[in-house]
Amino acid sequence: MKKILRVLDANANRAMEGIRVVEEIARFILEDPKLTAETKTLRAQLKQAVSCLKAEKSREAGKDIGARLYTESEGKRKNLSDIFKSNIKRGQEALRSLEEFSKLIDASLGKKFKALRFKLYEIETMMEPKVLKAVKLDFEVYLVTDPMRDHIKIVKEAIKAGIKIVQLRDKFASKAKYLQLAKKVQKLTRQAGVVFIVNDSVEVAKKVDADGVHLGQKDGNPKKARKILGPDKLIGVSTHNLAEALKAQRAGADYIAIGNIFETPSKPGKNGIGAQKLKVISEKLKVPVVAIGGINRNNISKIKAVGIDRVAAIRGALDLLKSA
Repeated sequence: MKKILRVLDANANRAMEGIRVVEEIARFILEDPKLTAETKTLRAQLKQAVSCLKAEKSREAGKDIGARLYTESEGKRKNLSDIFKSNIKRGQEALRSLEEFSKLIDASLGKKFKALRFKLYEIETMMEPKVLKAVKLDFEVYLVTDPMRDHIKIVKEAIKAGIKIVQLRDKFASKAKYLQLAKKVQKLTRQAGVVFIVNDSVEVAKKVDADGVHLGQKDGNPKKARKILGPDKLIGVSTHNLAEALKAQRAGADYIAIGNIFETPSKPGKNGIGAQKLKVISEKLKVPVVAIGGINRNNISKIKAVGIDRVAAIRGALDLLKSA
C-alpha cells in the first residue's frame, strides 16, 4: 500500500503544479477573470480531494527515480502555447492516475478525480484559442504589404529580417489574383512560423487557412468573421476614433488598429490624430492596440512614450523592426 500512496502523492503534486501554471497563464497573460476563477476553484477542489488520501506521509523524494530524469523535450519550450499544452496535459494525466489508484483506497474518490479531470478538459477548450491568439499577438512591428511593390519580395525580405506578423493588402488585385497571392504568402509565412493576416477578405482568409483577417470599417462584421474563421483566428479592425474602437471591441476584435497617427502617403489629405489622442483611445480599450500611419524611426519614440508597444507600417516596417 505504501507504493500506491507514493504514486498518489506524486500525481497529486503533478496535477497541482500543472494546474497552477495554467492558472498563472489565465491570470497574468490572458488577464481573464473567469478562467482565473475556474482554475483557482479547480485547484482548491483538488487540494480538498487529495487531503482525503493522506498520501504525503509516504513521500520519499530522495528515492524517486523520476527526480533524476530530465528529457530533452522537457527542457524546451518554444512559446506560451507549448507551456500551456504541456501543463494542461500534465494535470489531466495526473488526474487520471489519481482517479485509478485512489480506487484502491476509497472508491468514491475515483469519481471525484474523474469529475476534476473533465473540468480540466473544459478549461482547456476555453483557454486554448485564447492562448494561441496571445502567441500570435506577441509582436512589436506589423508589416502591411504595399500593392505598389512585389508582395512576395516584400514578405521574403521581412521574414529574413525577423518579422513576426505580415498582412497581405492589395485593394487593386482581382479576387482570383488576390487568392493566388494569399496562397503564396501563406506558404512562405507558414514555413517561417510567421503570423499571416489577410486584409479585407474573410473568404480568402478561410480558403488559405490564414492566421486571421483584418477588417476596415466597410469590410464586414467581426462577429460574422468569427463564425466563419473560428475561435483561434485573429480578427483585427481598423479604427479612427474612440467610438469605432469601442464598437470593434464589443464585436469581438482581438486587436484594434488605430490611425492614422501621423500624416502618411497612403492616406493623402488626412491629418494624423497624434500620439496623445492615440493614448486617450487606447486607455479605454481592453484589447491590444496597434498604431498605424506615418510611423517611422524618427517618431516611434512618441508612440512608445504613450504606452503603445505594437506598430504597423506599409513603408519603413523593416527600419522599424531594426529600431524595435
